[in-house]
Amino acid sequence: MNSPTPKAQSKYRPDIDGLRAIAILSVVFFHAGFPGFSGGFVGVDVFFVISGFLITSLLFNEAVATGRVSLSAFYARRVRRLMPAGLLVVAVTLLLGGIFMAPVSDDQRSLARSAMTVAVFASNFYFFATTRGYFDSPSFTMPLLHTWSLALEEQYYLIWPLLMLLVFHVSRASHAEGPMRIRAVWALSVMLLVSLVVCVVTTPVYQNFAFYLLPARVWEFAIGGLAGLAGSAFYVRLRWCAEGLAVAGLAMIACSVVALNEGTPFPGWAAILPVFGATLLIVGMTANERGVVRQVLSFRPMVWIGLLSYSWYLWHWPLLSIYRTYKLGVLDIAGNALIVALALVLAGLTYLWIERPIRLRRPWLFSGTRSTLFVGLAMCLATLFLAGGLWAWRHHQKSAEAYREIITAHADHPPLTKECSEPVRPAGDLPLEKCSHGPDKKHPRLLLWGDSHARHMLPMLMQAFPDVAVYELTRPTCAPLIADESRTVERGSRSAVLAKPCQEFNQRVLQEIMELKGRGLEGVVISARWPIHFAHNSFSVADIPRSGLVQTDEKILVQVRADIQADLDLTLTSLERSGLRVVVLAPTPQLIYHAPACLASLDTSRCDVARSLNDALLTDVTAALAEVVSRHPNARLVQVMDFFCDEQTCHAVRDGKILYHDDDHLTITGARELGRYLSADLAWLRGKPDAAGGVK
Repeated sequence: MNSPTPKAQSKYRPDIDGLRAIAILSVVFFHAGFPGFSGGFVGVDVFFVISGFLITSLLFNEAVATGRVSLSAFYARRVRRLMPAGLLVVAVTLLLGGIFMAPVSDDQRSLARSAMTVAVFASNFYFFATTRGYFDSPSFTMPLLHTWSLALEEQYYLIWPLLMLLVFHVSRASHAEGPMRIRAVWALSVMLLVSLVVCVVTTPVYQNFAFYLLPARVWEFAIGGLAGLAGSAFYVRLRWCAEGLAVAGLAMIACSVVALNEGTPFPGWAAILPVFGATLLIVGMTANERGVVRQVLSFRPMVWIGLLSYSWYLWHWPLLSIYRTYKLGVLDIAGNALIVALALVLAGLTYLWIERPIRLRRPWLFSGTRSTLFVGLAMCLATLFLAGGLWAWRHHQKSAEAYREIITAHADHPPLTKECSEPVRPAGDLPLEKCSHGPDKKHPRLLLWGDSHARHMLPMLMQAFPDVAVYELTRPTCAPLIADESRTVERGSRSAVLAKPCQEFNQRVLQEIMELKGRGLEGVVISARWPIHFAHNSFSVADIPRSGLVQTDEKILVQVRADIQADLDLTLTSLERSGLRVVVLAPTPQLIYHAPACLASLDTSRCDVARSLNDALLTDVTAALAEVVSRHPNARLVQVMDFFCDEQTCHAVRDGKILYHDDDHLTITGARELGRYLSADLAWLRGKPDAAGGVK
């Protein structure tokens, strides 16, 4: 008989392992940067659906057969299945991080911290709190980033069995299979709908929350759970169209893998495609055991990859991450291919020597439920201990004289002051002393406005103008522009209209400038990472996504250029009407590599960059800024390129001083040196003769 029974659904399903193979191949090839897998990250969503299907089926069948759900036995199975292999990989990753990551680097500290959160199944919260997003450019420096999905699954495993117990015992109604199934279906349906709404609503405005945290992801497990709860009668009715459902589901997954990319707002509406695809595929294969799709996914090589999927998932990303970090961020597709092949070999050994024996044979302390749970607790503590070991090793490196300058450069940058990035205070509270730097903080004469490339210029202004206070209002990623909100042209994956938080920030800055003008403010300095706002591709390895440089349409570049020029024109006009002088700082040249990490690993000359690269990146941007500034007599464009670069080379170190604390932000030391270099050019800002002899 082809129609499954509830009992049959709990039997081993080789086709489900075949589906796991599709999911893991998508994820691994995406992380490796292979062409054609730009949306391979959806493999994780397929895993979530599979987990919901299998776990719900297992718990429900246990409840039907025994009249109860043993939580201790369930969690013991999770310990045997997940934790031994996980502990091994985390231990090796910490060891490799201590050897191959740049000495005393933030990367080592981040790895140690993330390992601590892995120990308590909370790494998704860590990455939610410490990253700007899963697709953020520095993500390759986080070898345990992939554990966010494992933490999410463990959190679901903690919550759903408890909810099932509550559902089954919420009343004194019959514990027969039918009523139990109906109540569980209702519970999952409510979870699915609420979570899907949360996912769709939060993705556009708070993508990190939607991506990393359970409330916006529960629906992916829940829809798999509904497929697991569907009874024999449901699948019998679908047998006539089962193969079509399976083919459609497979096509939806394939479309997701090929069509989506890092610029797709995800999960949101886009996640419906792979999640519903995986669900249709499971439903179709369950309804027709002899279907072609089910037979193909039951093909032995597919099943074997599926069996190794957990271990391969564990191994591949730490190795890829540490390899790329060791190469200072260079994306090496050929090298990545060797790395993922090595990870597959390690996955096979892990499966044969650790996963399978512990799960099936239950040796020694894994034989009983209680002892297994105690072993799980011990492994959590062991992970914390190992993470502490890397932390201690990093601290030990700090005492090495050879790394003293590198350590200094790592920390040599102005701190982000939240109050200056989110000005919500009443105008009467101005000026805020935390945002005012220099003498007479109550009467700032100059104001610095922009993104992080403005904040790193604060020491430059303090050096150039030691006798007055400089007021800082900077917000990361926000260009210092008053935008015409009527425009809605798309800038690639960015809207031509500034993001709403940036618009609100800039409007508030303009209000504060008007208030401070009445208290003695004389001039404004505008600075930003202009090439990024102009939608130009950075050549820094930290900014290149996994799939390589993104080609931006020439028409989009032209439109973005025009939009920013219009915004800058509006901004300068608003400031000039108030009688303020304005200096627009030309863009800062950047490096290929993170300077301290490069200098710790290579000689200084290999950390420098050819000037031609920066000329290609900055020339058009600088010309666009100059074109606008030339129309405003009370504004000046100040060039900074010649401080960092000679005719051939842009330097990471000048006169023995490290200029950058990463690949594009200046150290305090570098900014002060720039302030000395530009002091004559900046003098015009306060009405003094400038380098060209101009006066007020």
